[in-house]
This record gives sequence, structure tokens and C-alpha cells, in this order.
Amino acid sequence: FQKFKQHPRVKALLEGGTCISYGARVLNEGGLQAIPKLTFPGGMLAGCSAGFLNVPKIKGSHTAMKTGLLAGEAAAQALLADSEAPAELVQYEESVRNSWVWEELTKVRNFKPAWHAGMIPGLAYGGASLMLARGKEPWTFKWSKKDHEYTKPAASCKKIEYAKPDGKISFELLENLIRSGVNHDHDQPA
Repeated sequence: FQKFKQHPRVKALLEGGTCISYGARVLNEGGLQAIPKLTFPGGMLAGCSAGFLNVPKIKGSHTAMKTGLLAGEAAAQALLADSEAPAELVQYEESVRNSWVWEELTKVRNFKPAWHAGMIPGLAYGGASLMLARGKEPWTFKWSKKDHEYTKPAASCKKIEYAKPDGKISFELLENLIRSGVNHDHDQPA
């Protein structure tokens, strides 16, 4: 993004402006096929950490809140059951699979994997899937590799050289962090 902002046409649009805030977000866009096992002894994965993102809509707050609610219900039930051993709350995953969240993600399950064929075929398939089949295709695309198998070791990649931040178009990392509104005690207990 820093290099993109330095392109002459983009830079011309930004010159004279003032950066008033900063934000960035990484999206878990693997879809239904990339959702991991949601429980482990003493814990659960809910919301964005599990990848409950509706990729074509780029929306996930509603699914994050619902899965958080389901996780809270599972935890409350476990606490009320008063069992002594740390438990794996497998009913949480069952609740997620029986909720509208799973139904919604099932309808869009093939959208992102279709992009493996390229942008144009991915868009064409995604549009047909969402508008014609309404996500009811009798098949589910699979990922051919795990994410980490696509990542090369840093030593085998060319280092990206960025221009020194000028305070007008590009900024120091700590300046951006301040503008992001992130606020916490630096010595807060974890």
C-alpha cells in the first residue's frame, strides 16, 4: 500500500490532504472449508479468530457476534453443570453448525475457492453460484494446499525497499499506530 500511494496518479490525489486516522484489517477469507475445529480442552474459537467471514459480502461482524453468543451460552451451561475437570465444550461446535451462521457460510462456500482459477473465472463462478444456484450446488470445492504451504521462506524472497516516510503521503509505523486509536496500558496484565 505504501508503494501504491507513491504512484504519481495516486500521489496527486493525496497531496495537500491530511491523514486523520489509520486502520488496517486482515481478513480470514478461506471460507467454510478453512474453519478449524472450534473447541479444545478449556477453550473455544469464536468470531473472527475462527474465520466466520461471509467472503462475497465482506461481512463478518454479525457472524462473529452470533458465534460469540453461542460460545458464551456453552460456557454458561458448563459453569452451571458444575463439573470439576476442564472440559472441551463440544456442544459449542454443534450449536454453530446448527445455527444460521453455518447455513449462511454454506451458501457461499465455493465463492473464494473458485478464485483459484483466476479472477475472471472466480467472479463468473461466484456470480453464477450466488445468483443462479443460490449456494445449493451439490459439490464443495476444496483447497489444494494449506495457507502455510504457499508461503516461501523470507530468505528466498527479494526484500521490498520502501521510500523513507515523508510525513505527508507515507508515515512512520508508530504514527499510524497512534492514529489507529489503539489504546491500552503498556504494562497491563495478560
